Amino acid sequence: MFQLRQLKIFIAAAETLNFTQAAKRVHLSQPSVTEQVRALEDSVGHALFIRQNNRLQLTAAGERLATRARELLALADEAFRQVRDNVDDPGGTIRVAAPQTLCTSVLVPQLLALAELYPATQVAVQERNSSDTAQAVLDATADLGLVHGWPADNARLRVETIARDRPGVVLPPGHPLAHATEIHPHALADYPLIVTMQGCRYREYLEALLQDAPVRPHVRAVADSVPALMQMVSAGLGISILPRMAMGPAVTAAQPVWRPLATQGAGLPICLITLHREPTRQVAAFIQMIRLATLGSDQAMPAIDVQHGAGRVAVAK
Repeated sequence: MFQLRQLKIFIAAAETLNFTQAAKRVHLSQPSVTEQVRALEDSVGHALFIRQNNRLQLTAAGERLATRARELLALADEAFRQVRDNVDDPGGTIRVAAPQTLCTSVLVPQLLALAELYPATQVAVQERNSSDTAQAVLDATADLGLVHGWPADNARLRVETIARDRPGVVLPPGHPLAHATEIHPHALADYPLIVTMQGCRYREYLEALLQDAPVRPHVRAVADSVPALMQMVSAGLGISILPRMAMGPAVTAAQPVWRPLATQGAGLPICLITLHREPTRQVAAFIQMIRLATLGSDQAMPAIDVQHGAGRVAVAK
């Protein structure tokens, strides 16, 4: 009889069709994933994958097992959730995942209200990029996630747009555009840009905003994080474009200036993602707090000073 652990590994391989990518998803070595899949094939008596030129394809038996494996894993997860959510136990742990910006500007400010409502509940905050946040929810290592932008389509995810984050131009103090009440994209062509790395949602958003500009600004520098980008802007290396919520957690000592960017779109969506299942009482309460907190997200977000001390909040990077 196969094990739930083997089924999780198999599903990772079935969804990625790549043992190396599956290994990263389940935090194992590639040889371990291959070994577990072969053991599962021995158990069911059928090949589950066709292997050709380092490419994988599910066999008919693999397709059937993938469908049933997802059902079994969902049942196992639901059983665990029901035991964890014992009505006689007011405690438990809420696991939330989000990029650093949304952790600091949205999640952390709601933790005090949650602690007052459920004082025995612990919260584990996982700082992840958007794709890893969605994967954490899919893997059930996070009860809910927040992401900038719409996640990749997956029938297992429930996705709700809870707010829109407006773009702004980040300028060094004393910049010629710092006195403008609103900046039009065509005004950016005369100034070098500092951008985040390829693959970052902020970079994708910036590219979308500028795709119709008559003259595209010159990219002078690339930063691997928003705080690093802020420091480079403050140093006068260039300007940048970020969603407004990125400003709060990334403000540096030499505080840059933020001015609204004139755009036709509705802004970058902020999405709350969960699995299609009934949440625990504590998770449902926290989700409602987040919804209420983001109703006024078109207003300026204050800077947050996060003190990491002893308490009921665990932060995992």
